[in-house]
Amino acid sequence: MSDTARVEGSAYHTPDLNWQELRGFPGTAKVKVLRYDVRSGAKTMLVQLPSGGQIFPHTHNTVVQHYVLEGEYETAGHVFKAGSYRLMPKDSPVPAMVAERGVMFLLMSDPGV
Repeated sequence: MSDTARVEGSAYHTPDLNWQELRGFPGTAKVKVLRYDVRSGAKTMLVQLPSGGQIFPHTHNTVVQHYVLEGEYETAGHVFKAGSYRLMPKDSPVPAMVAERGVMFLLMSDPGV
């Protein structure tokens, strides 16, 4: 994270942050990490899937929340559009997610919840 993007404490102007390839995850996406607590593993990040992008089935070992900011994705017959919120319990299976026209969502992962 660049020092120029950091405003004060934990406040960021997110357009100034660089997108990074999502590594070690089953799919094609880019992320902007907004928060990562090394001790707990808690994360908050923006996730962007391009048109036709997908994330393959997997399981989270934490509670995970999504809030869709732009576009939409489909998973297990449900469409999550801009303004949609999704809560996934710890250890729940996550079916494939497909973004036909692209999507950007806020992902919050909290192991302590």
